[in-house]
Amino acid sequence: MAFIVTQVERIESFLQRSLRLGILCGVCLVAMAERSGATESAIGLLYHRFAESDHPATSLSVEKFSSHIKELNSGEYTVLPLADLIDKLEKQEPLPKRAVVITIDDAYVSVYKHAWPLLKKAALPVTLFLTTQPVDSGQQGYLSWEQLKEMTGAGVTIGLKAHSQARLSTQSPEAIRREIETASDLVRKNLNVTPVAFAFPYGLASRQAQRIVYAAGYKAAFGQHSGVLHRRTDRFFLPRFSFTDAYGDLKRFRTVVNAAPLPITDLTPSNPLLADADNPPNLGFTVLQNVENLSRLACYHSKFGKLKLQRLGTSRIEIRFQKAFPPGRSRINCTMLTPSARWRWFGMQYYLPAPQ
Repeated sequence: MAFIVTQVERIESFLQRSLRLGILCGVCLVAMAERSGATESAIGLLYHRFAESDHPATSLSVEKFSSHIKELNSGEYTVLPLADLIDKLEKQEPLPKRAVVITIDDAYVSVYKHAWPLLKKAALPVTLFLTTQPVDSGQQGYLSWEQLKEMTGAGVTIGLKAHSQARLSTQSPEAIRREIETASDLVRKNLNVTPVAFAFPYGLASRQAQRIVYAAGYKAAFGQHSGVLHRRTDRFFLPRFSFTDAYGDLKRFRTVVNAAPLPITDLTPSNPLLADADNPPNLGFTVLQNVENLSRLACYHSKFGKLKLQRLGTSRIEIRFQKAFPPGRSRINCTMLTPSARWRWFGMQYYLPAPQ
């Protein structure tokens, strides 16, 4: 994949080789994981604001966040630096049992006031995905470069969103490159670090935007949809579970950090950006054969509720929608309970632009 024609064959060849390698190594890695207690999956956690009651859609209380940290430090989980997770995915190395990565988006000042002191005390690694425009302009409510220098000096990892909160999925290639390059230059100039990964603003991605992120040198990119990150997951649209006051109680948190993957291949459509001509999409995916009891699988659409599934053969799932997706974001969540009372979880987000 690439954003200029001369790079397409090289990048697509790389992705195809990576997929073949993943398939060839899959059986060996599963066997290794069973012997060592390692796994093929990890949980991505997403936070935005803390103790900002004026922003209930993105804020989490200090009390609830403290309970999350206490749970993560219980000894049941391995909280990885994001760079380590990406490195293990690249090298096809098994992941630790119940691996977790902590990410925070947008660089609100409440991160510095409330979340970071707790994370620092607990010695938990965290990645902060920056939106650089409000930081660079000194916008009220956002971190300053000086505060960010202090945090990176103490071990906080920096990821990149974009310069502004532009919806990159519908921007021109030139605008996407400009957003990424401007933000990257500011991070390097002010913090002297290279961002470890990319996150799409609002979780809105497209094949075009993914190609540009890849060509810019990033090895992974995140959305904002729920799901357990698996080795087979599209590395340029990785899922994260989001937490707010409405969805941040300890019961849900424990459900999330103990979730298991629903590993799939051959997802259609694979492009997170929908076109009017393909709405509603014919959604389908193949579940890897080591997943049993697929009759327990249930899928839900964020606007339509529970969906009717068609099972083809032993492992192919198809969904035919009776009506078109509405403009905006549509999230698909597919879950099933395992015999050990853990939820297998696959999620995907699609975006349909509003009519012009």
